[in-house]
Amino acid sequence: MITEIARDVIEEIAREELPTFSAVSRAYFADPQRARSGRGSRQAPLGFGSGLVELILTPIVLAATAKAVECLAEIILKRAPGEGTNAALRRIFRVGHRSPGPPVPDDAAQSTPSGAVAVELRQEDIERLRHVVEATLHDCGTAPESSRLIADAIIGRCRTPRPTS
Repeated sequence: MITEIARDVIEEIAREELPTFSAVSRAYFADPQRARSGRGSRQAPLGFGSGLVELILTPIVLAATAKAVECLAEIILKRAPGEGTNAALRRIFRVGHRSPGPPVPDDAAQSTPSGAVAVELRQEDIERLRHVVEATLHDCGTAPESSRLIADAIIGRCRTPRPTS
């Protein structure tokens, strides 16, 4: 789920990274700390240090997206404790396998004109999400102007689900 959302964000803000997205994503999930620190090795040469942070956004977007999904899971759990968090997140973000038929909205979600389901984020949810994402980006050494761009793209993806195919 994180990879699919991050890929959408990369497509929006750094389309030139799409050809290497899968390889960078695998390297990131193999060792997220190393991918953000620049300590590559012969076995895993993909390291992304602070000197390359502004050139290679994929590992940073993956880290920020992971935190955003975690934050949204907490929001969903508070609003819809009876529904499985993973299933709700997949419905919200329109990722993974979906059962046929229209989605059934609950208190945490609303239907969109395309039939997708999006989380109804309140202003305090958006502020909390922005804080979590920007703190993660800051920890990764991302410049403030890039942080705003990435945070806006991630929050936009959270508010506007992927259309169904």
